[in-house]
Amino acid sequence: MKKKDYIYMLSLFIITISLIFVLKGQHLFGNSIDWFNQHVMLSDALRQAIRDEGTLFPTYLKNLMSGVNIFYFSYYGYLRPDVLLGALFINIKMIDILSVYCIFLMILTTISCYLFLRNHLKERQLCFFISLLVLCSSLFFQSHKQIMFVNVLPFLFLMLKSVDHYFKDGNITGMILWGSLLIVHSYFYSVGCFIVYLIYFLKHYFPYRNNKKHIINLFKVYLSIFLLTAILTIPTLFVIIGGHKSVQALNYSKLLIPTFDLRGLLYDNYGCGMTYFVWMLLVLGLFKEKTRKLSLLLIFVMLMPLASLILNGFLYARSKILIVFIPLICLQIGYVLEDYSLKKFKYCFILWLIPLFFIQRPFLVLLDLIFSCLILYLGHKNIKCYFLYLLVPCLVVYFINPPSSFLSKEKYQKYNNQEINTLIQRNEISRLALFSNTSQTMNQTFQNKVTRVSGYTSTNHALYNSFLYDTLKLPISLNNRVAQLDQDNPFYLKMMAIDSVISTKEVESYQQVDQEKKYKLYQSQEVMPVVYATSQLYSQKQFQKLNYPYTLDTLYNNAVVEKGSSTYQSQFKVLDLGLDDSYTIHQKKKTNKTYKLLQSLKNKILVLEFDVQNKKPKQAVSITINGIKNKLSKITSPYYNQNTHFTYLISNIKNDKLIVSFSKGNYKLKNLKAYTLDDSIIKDREKEVDSLSLENGKDLINGTIDVSNSGYLITHLPYDQGYQIQIDGKNVKSEIVNTAFLGCKISKGKHRISIQFKPKGYHSGFVLSYLGMMIVVFNYIYERKKKNEE
Repeated sequence: MKKKDYIYMLSLFIITISLIFVLKGQHLFGNSIDWFNQHVMLSDALRQAIRDEGTLFPTYLKNLMSGVNIFYFSYYGYLRPDVLLGALFINIKMIDILSVYCIFLMILTTISCYLFLRNHLKERQLCFFISLLVLCSSLFFQSHKQIMFVNVLPFLFLMLKSVDHYFKDGNITGMILWGSLLIVHSYFYSVGCFIVYLIYFLKHYFPYRNNKKHIINLFKVYLSIFLLTAILTIPTLFVIIGGHKSVQALNYSKLLIPTFDLRGLLYDNYGCGMTYFVWMLLVLGLFKEKTRKLSLLLIFVMLMPLASLILNGFLYARSKILIVFIPLICLQIGYVLEDYSLKKFKYCFILWLIPLFFIQRPFLVLLDLIFSCLILYLGHKNIKCYFLYLLVPCLVVYFINPPSSFLSKEKYQKYNNQEINTLIQRNEISRLALFSNTSQTMNQTFQNKVTRVSGYTSTNHALYNSFLYDTLKLPISLNNRVAQLDQDNPFYLKMMAIDSVISTKEVESYQQVDQEKKYKLYQSQEVMPVVYATSQLYSQKQFQKLNYPYTLDTLYNNAVVEKGSSTYQSQFKVLDLGLDDSYTIHQKKKTNKTYKLLQSLKNKILVLEFDVQNKKPKQAVSITINGIKNKLSKITSPYYNQNTHFTYLISNIKNDKLIVSFSKGNYKLKNLKAYTLDDSIIKDREKEVDSLSLENGKDLINGTIDVSNSGYLITHLPYDQGYQIQIDGKNVKSEIVNTAFLGCKISKGKHRISIQFKPKGYHSGFVLSYLGMMIVVFNYIYERKKKNEE
């Protein structure tokens, strides 16, 4: 490289930093919606797990979702460098480390784009111009929202650059290392990246197609990357296979119909986020032999939903996966801009116009088209004229990323509440439910000082999720059902051994023990132990025959196991509220109604349930009763929650009234039913079981227990392959109990209990990664020796 290259790279650094600070203003470099909960809090929990286990490869996240395999959260950066740095510098706030790292990756993306293009384009100014287009693409938006969508880009650029070097010097180490970093940053997007890498490699290989050595080396690269990252990918694969994810139903008939709005390419942040200028250049590439094949491929991928479906692992056909094609798009438009003919404009114009009939805001896009034509005409004579076009992507970035889209310091203080932190610091808390900003705090563990039953991750624990939403039938208040929020529900709180609740309102059957401004800490000893033994066993087969809500007190007063003999009869009773069996709601705005109950429900638990038929499925339905919200997301939602049966469990009815809020829409409520239960039925249950006396130790669970009668050992650990239970030093067979949790048989008498965990595939992944590291090291030594001999 020459001095001019360093000047251009320094300019990219300065421009990126300047754009970030101009747009975010006084706000934090993070989005106000998902970023805090899904990235800051999870990254903090992951780095704390590294510290707790004392290893770079922790296996368990004991402080979320009641304790689970850590690979359920690997999607969010299990081995990402910023998480590892966070574990090293534990006293630095994770939000600061994450923000700096995301900005660093943005800068690295633009510089690596420039370096990649310099291998192919003669004009440095052209490389610089295209790198700025990348900066103003969806890279900017996603770098402070869903970072795993774009944090692979710098390593993809560098991997493709390594391909260029490979065909000069034959070295493969660079491709292996950059490919491994792709997986570490986002294993989901790495699949699409490797497809892009394959396309690019084969493009280079075509002139050498008679030399099989290159294909062998390609296989070596993929194999080495697989081995090197096996410690992450193999345990994660087992998690994905057994996981749960609710997504929008696929319309297979539309997968082969082109989407001419080009959302995967133009303007949309959940795509490449390019402007119309890029579409025009891809079309121009069709009229030149050197660029025709790549243009055809890129246009096909951007038009066909089937391509997005395949790249997304057949999960959904969302176009955000197309972001991985940005390097090939950059290369293609660089080739076209270097040499195109103005005579071809008349042949291109019809193709240029087609998306205007399908795209949103066609008038603005038409202005972009006209301006682009002018720039192409002027740039043909003077390359510096291309920089005038940067006005368009800069305006797009400005309007899509206003200061209000960033996380304000006030909101951050609200989510990371100092009053709540103070309550946790000065009180002894084991398992905590938080009824404040639940959607933003469900992953918050307060530096792993408390255990949370809540949690959010895209690769959800299927059994645990089903227990919460299919057995307990907790209300679903968000667009998806993978978000597991804390609920003011006595069965949830007591069954899950939640001894502490922080809330601004009174919590039934919990006593206030502390307060910091408006936030109050409530605690109760009347909850089930974390681990206990019982001989009150209810048959799983019989339990599956019960209807809701008769399952609730049956489950609470028994342990549900494969073979049980309990004859417990549910104490829920049908209640006549004097309501009709069905109601039709057709309204253009939200309305509130109050219903007076026919009888007092003091010291009783009320359960309401009904089916929802949405007559306008493209519009969401939500109904809130006494502060408890249920929502049926619109059918076009990416993570459609399928919540067509609303349930409400209310234990703190005031003034014998139900205050109901109906959302706007056209929907029908059917099969309305109500039930009551005396709250005495679920009191003192914890006194009927034998509790484990917990002790500190290296295992997940250590302690002693005195079992009154032979029965089952019951835990609140969601069942997974990899647990090992030892009773008195001997391994015993683990089982699924209470439909979703870990348990085993236990005999009468005093016993010492220990529970350990190793994720399925972890040992194999560790061995393979060690082998992969050795292969890469020896290969690097061999390549260096070979170079020195030359």
